[in-house]
Amino acid sequence: MPKILIVEDDPQITKILKLNLKLSGFETDNAMTFQDAWQKINADHFDLLLLDIGLPDGNGLDLCQKVRESGNDVPIVFLSALTDEATVVRGIKNGADDYLRKPFGLEELKVRVNKFVKKLAPHLQVVKFGDLTIDPVKRVVTVMGEMITLGRKELDILTLLARKAGDIVTRENILSTLYENADLYDRTVDSHMSHLRRKIREVAGQTLQISSVYGLGYRLEWKA
Repeated sequence: MPKILIVEDDPQITKILKLNLKLSGFETDNAMTFQDAWQKINADHFDLLLLDIGLPDGNGLDLCQKVRESGNDVPIVFLSALTDEATVVRGIKNGADDYLRKPFGLEELKVRVNKFVKKLAPHLQVVKFGDLTIDPVKRVVTVMGEMITLGRKELDILTLLARKAGDIVTRENILSTLYENADLYDRTVDSHMSHLRRKIREVAGQTLQISSVYGLGYRLEWKA
């Protein structure tokens, strides 16, 4: 079940959104402040953020930018009464995927939300390769029945490799798939890969390996 975080300081609007999204088959959580939203985004996995701009302790535009700068590419849709062109443009520039002006119809909201859920659908399926199992919704990884604790990007990289198991995944493919700003985050791939390999080796030894293919990229291999 896709999970949506509603960042909105109006309790009545939040109540209406949660009810209608639940009826449409979505799990929801909500935050009323910038800080509460930021903590929840870092502590949990969400498939979509519905983000108001005017918050008691900050600005939704800045929160959107902060999410993107952290490397999180979760889809973000603004829900705001601010309809001037400058604000809309700034929201998109800060990394938002869509902008819905208040007041909005609930049917229109559902159409916008479903647009992103359809894109997510293939990525919500459990991935299996040998004795490796990845549940991208629950963010749970097991190897030979033993759970491995991975960071957000480590899990995303492993999931990408597992979906293309046996094939070479280029560095460019990893960057374009997992990072909003490839130039900014290029230097972090080696770090994530190093930590990921170490954690896998501690559980699977040499059975499950991420091999480097010189000049091309990486390949996930299961050596029974």
